[in-house]
Order: sequence, then C-alpha cells, then structure tokens
Amino acid sequence: MSATPAHVRVPLPRPLAVSTFRLPAVDTCAVTLRTREGLKGIGWCFAFGPERARALMAMVRDLFGVLIGKDPRDAEANWAAMRRSASFVGREGLSAMAIGALDTACWDIAAQAAGQPLWRLLGGTRREIPCYASEGLWLNATVDEIQEEAASLKARGFRAMKLRLGKPALEEDMARVRAVREAIGADFPLMVDANQGWELEHARRACRELEAGRLVWIEEPVDHEDIPGMAALVKESATDICTGETNYGPVGLRNILEAGGADVLMADLERCAGVTGWLRAARLAGEFGRPITPHLFHEVSAHLMSACPHAVWCEHMPWWEPILKEPLPVRDGLLVLPDKPGLGIEFDEAAIRRFAPPAGG
Repeated sequence: MSATPAHVRVPLPRPLAVSTFRLPAVDTCAVTLRTREGLKGIGWCFAFGPERARALMAMVRDLFGVLIGKDPRDAEANWAAMRRSASFVGREGLSAMAIGALDTACWDIAAQAAGQPLWRLLGGTRREIPCYASEGLWLNATVDEIQEEAASLKARGFRAMKLRLGKPALEEDMARVRAVREAIGADFPLMVDANQGWELEHARRACRELEAGRLVWIEEPVDHEDIPGMAALVKESATDICTGETNYGPVGLRNILEAGGADVLMADLERCAGVTGWLRAARLAGEFGRPITPHLFHEVSAHLMSACPHAVWCEHMPWWEPILKEPLPVRDGLLVLPDKPGLGIEFDEAAIRRFAPPAGG
C-alpha cells in the first residue's frame, strides 16, 4: 500500500468570518491510499493556514508508516495502531486529524473491496439524508446580504440552514435572526452558531432572547472547554444546546455527555480521528440518549448517518467540491448517497494540482 498526501489551498468564493476566526481559503491535506490490487481510497483533513497544513502533511506521512504491511480492510485495528503510535506526542490535535484522513481512506478501500457503498457496508438503510445549508450567513455579511442569502438557499431546496452569531451587541445578533426569519418564514428550521464567541453570562442572555427565534439549536455558545458552562445552559435554555465539534473523541465527547453539556452532540470527523472514531462517538451518544449530528465533511458523514438511527441533520458545506470529480448531489434538501462502492467520490487530480500552493506559500 502507498500513500500520496497533497496540500491543496481551496479558495472560498469570498472570505468568511465568525466570532472567533476569519478564513480566506481552506488549506487541506488530501490523502490517497493505493493498494497492490489497484484499489484507491481517499480521505482528507484541513487546518487554518498553510503552515498548519504542512504540519498535517508531515503527520500523515509519519502515521502512514504504521499502516505499511497492514490490510486496509482491518480499519479498527489500524485505527488503534495509529493511536498507539501517536501516544507520545498526543492523540488529539494534528494526530487525530491525520489519523482521521488515513482511517477514512482505509474505510473507502474496505467498502470498495466488499463491492458496497460505505453506507451499506456499515448497515445503513437510509439513502437520502436530511441536510442543512451551512455555506452562507456568515458574520461578515451585512443584514441585507444574509437576508438575500437565506432566501436563495431556501429557493435552492434546502430544508434548513445555519446562521452565525457573535456580534458585539446582542441586539445586532437578534436583528440578524429577525432578518433571516423574514426571508424564510417562522417555521423553517434554523440553527444558529456562536462559534464559542460568548462568555457565559452573555450566553445566558442570548439563549433567553433567542427563544423568540424558534431555533433548532444554539451551537457552541461558550468555549468548548467550558463544559460546566455548557451544562448550565442545557439546564436553563428552552432551545437545545449543540456542542462537541471542537472536542476530541472519545474522551472529550464523553466528558461533555457525562456533564450533561449537550442536548445534541456534534461530532467532527477529523477530531474523532476518522470514520472509526465517529462511529464510536455515535455509539456513545446513543448510550446517553442524545442525538448526534456531524460537523462538516458531508461527503463522508452522510454515509455514517445512514447507519446511525439517532443521527440528525447533516451539515452541508461545499468547501471541498472544487477538488472532487462528482460532489454528492442535494435533491429537495436531501443528500443522495451513491450506489458506487466505497465513498463513491474521487479526487479530481487536475484540481489537486491546480490548487496546490506555490512552494513555500
């Protein structure tokens, strides 16, 4: 088996901003594994900025050494071996992200070898997965712009969408919620995301005010390490609190659940260290009687949701569509899973080369 990691810098249509960061492009480590039998599996992870992406590339190359001589179909054993190898430097951060890309590629190969799409290999039954639009309504857009975006997303057939909050004054955030509600209607499913931008007391006020918005959930209202604060909001808020995307599984997600820190657990594919880790997070959420929702990576996450009856709302973020040959289609607000073996998607090699940053860039 061989590995080919590639650094690609996928530009965004316009720079985006949330309460805690600004992003002009998505620096991605795109990983392709090839077997002697001719199978090719893909996975990817990303970081904010080219230097961190280069660090991810180095970690992928290093951890791939663990897989040499291994059968990629033994995904669980390979995942455990990579985590053992990363123990000294830590199993979170870059290690988890690199393991995630490699693990996902192994699952892609395993499903191809079985002649099945990944969702079916995992025992999935749903081929159409409800998703919400997460590609717009950013904090750096004006009220008029988000109102136009919201109307456009609804017209495109999305059945739900997410708005970013975190303006200095709470009334500014409330004005944005009202503007979006005017565009989509009172009953259209709407999530909001503070991206960890609020202190606890501000979050308490915001949760009370936001009850009028009839929201599906309020996402990451406070810092992801403030689990007691998150738990307090779960008890006090009439609106569901969704968190977990920035916490690393399985320990980090268990800490949230044990503290009662989430009504809805959000698990991130790369911070869970790939498909194997995400499925463990899903089982964990089930044990605590909580629904789970994926963060990003809908091209993979939708497969996992098919096999997880308590999974809700797949986040649709088209960041990586420019480097894929055939993105997953969205029809009438539903992600349609492929019949092709594996993930059913491939990297566009020409696009990988086109988006490669210049040396040292």
